[in-house]
Amino acid sequence: MKKRPAKGSYFEFRDGLRRLSVILFWALFIALAVMFFTNDFGLVDIHKTSLIVAVGIDSTENEVQVTAQLAVPKPSQSGDNVEYAEIQGSGETVADALNEINAKTGFYPQLRFCKLILLGDSCRDKNIFRVMGCFFRKNYSELTALVAMCDGKASEYLSMPTKTGDMTTTVLQRALADELEKTANVSSVSLKDIAVAHFSESAACYMPLIEANVQGTSEEGGGGDNVGGEKPPQGESGGEGGANVGGSGGGGESGGESGGSPGGGGSGGGSGQQGETKPVEFTARRTAIFNDGMFAGILDEQQSFALNLLENEIRLAVLPCDTSEYHYTLGLGLGKGSLSVKPADNAVEVTLKFNAAAQIAGIKKVVDPKETPNDDKLTPEILNAAKEEIEKRLTSLIEVSRATDCDFLGIKTKLRKFHDSGYETLKDNAIKGMRVKLEVDIRSRK
Repeated sequence: MKKRPAKGSYFEFRDGLRRLSVILFWALFIALAVMFFTNDFGLVDIHKTSLIVAVGIDSTENEVQVTAQLAVPKPSQSGDNVEYAEIQGSGETVADALNEINAKTGFYPQLRFCKLILLGDSCRDKNIFRVMGCFFRKNYSELTALVAMCDGKASEYLSMPTKTGDMTTTVLQRALADELEKTANVSSVSLKDIAVAHFSESAACYMPLIEANVQGTSEEGGGGDNVGGEKPPQGESGGEGGANVGGSGGGGESGGESGGSPGGGGSGGGSGQQGETKPVEFTARRTAIFNDGMFAGILDEQQSFALNLLENEIRLAVLPCDTSEYHYTLGLGLGKGSLSVKPADNAVEVTLKFNAAAQIAGIKKVVDPKETPNDDKLTPEILNAAKEEIEKRLTSLIEVSRATDCDFLGIKTKLRKFHDSGYETLKDNAIKGMRVKLEVDIRSRK
């Protein structure tokens, strides 16, 4: 016969603890089961909501018009299960316009999934930090969202049809991709980048300028730099007619809706669409610059290329140049640029450095199989032509900064950071009175 443990002994305590643990386990299991089957824990049903993936902002005389591109999940057993639509609201601030979008969609958008903010060309006469102020509010949107200006109405750009992606926003983001930065083809910036630049001593920033071209067309000329083609007609995308039903007055009472489709806004809306729409392609080879929040000008393709050489690490950039005999297209790899400043004789001395390894990518000449093995050799004349071309572009970039008195290169910021003792004396004439030194080294790639 098994002997029971003495009362109050260790064995009795152990047995009681075992029984208690079993009771607690089943009690916890039942409680979790009840909670799981009777409560949604505050989660949002994805099929009862929609997400803002991009925002376009256009400006009128007294208001802003915000076009939000929405991704609307749809239950589906096969094929695409997301549709896209453009909803527009307007008001004196972006928050007013988003409140109208709230009324139309049934949820208040906080832009947590917004990856692109597109400014229309009508915002050029407004301070961009008044237009975009709400995006910098705490917990309102992600500071990693890309920012760009377009050469037209933002509402039209977001609804333009394209065949190179599932939706227009994706194609626009692709035109601003990090990979293009490494080829010196685009100056991609985020909300954080332009805020840091604007609120520094330089009080200047820049962003890429997106342009639309009819797919399948290309622009001639430009020596290999210009990228573009036939421009789509105004209102072709449907943004003109369908995106603003009721005009722009009335403190946020205007606004309309563009139809959505899995093709990324290809259907447009309203009477703005006339005939068959043509798909478009997007490029961002040019750059818009801003001084103290106000639009100051546009850098062309060559100037933007020079800016990217200084601001980004270059993996492979394409540089056209000419010698006395032929036109060459060179590939620049392992490129690294820098900008340094120092006080010198009551002026700011700016040194621009760039070095890269080059190889021949193309020659404008008749191919001769006997000479082809020697075509890849970079002669001193070719290397010097490449150096002169880069110096020409860097000089042109500096002249734009000097002419507009716009410190988008961050010269005053570097002066304050590294030469604080001379900052107060030199800051007022730092840009227009700067002295420039160029140090460009192009070597043959082994």
